[in-house]
Amino acid sequence: MKSRRSSRSAAFTLVELLIVILILAIAAAIVVPNLGTAADSQAVSAARVLESDLELARSLALMTQQTHSVVFSPDRQSYKVVANYGGGAYATAVAVEHPVRAGARMETTLKKVGGMGAVVVADVSFGGATHVTYVTFTSLGEASSAGSITLQAGGTQMVISVESLTGAVTVQRTAG
Repeated sequence: MKSRRSSRSAAFTLVELLIVILILAIAAAIVVPNLGTAADSQAVSAARVLESDLELARSLALMTQQTHSVVFSPDRQSYKVVANYGGGAYATAVAVEHPVRAGARMETTLKKVGGMGAVVVADVSFGGATHVTYVTFTSLGEASSAGSITLQAGGTQMVISVESLTGAVTVQRTAG
C-alpha cells in the first residue's frame, strides 16, 4: 500500500493573511491617534498639576476661612500658593506648607517637576489685565477675578481658566 501524502502544505491562505492584516490595521488606527509627542504629554501633565494646585488653594481658602492665592512668576516659570497675599514681589511671598510632603512648601517650578522640562508659562491674565499674575480665592471659594493661564510645550497649548463667581477651574487644549 502506498501512503498518501497531503498535497496541501502547511502555510497560511491568502484569506487568513488578509484577516490578520485587517486586524492589525484596525488596532493601529485606534492606537496611533492617541500617541503624542513628549511635549504634548508634558503640557497636558503640567496643566493637570496646575489645575490641582488651583483647586488646592480654593479648598484651603474654604477650609481655613482665609484668602489663599496662587501667585505666578512667568520670568521664573513658577508659581506658589500663598495665604493672605496682599500683592507685592513674587520673591517675598511665602508659600504655604505642602499638605503631603512635610517641610516642603507649595511652590512649583515646572522645569523642575519630573518630566515637564519643555513646558513654558506663556501667559497669565487675571482681571482683564495681563500684568495681574495672581488669583485669590475668598473664604467662600470664589475667585477674586476671572482669568486664565496658558501653558505651552512644543505645538501644544493648554489654557487653565478660573471662573470668578464659582472659582471653578477648567482645562482646555487650544492648540496641538
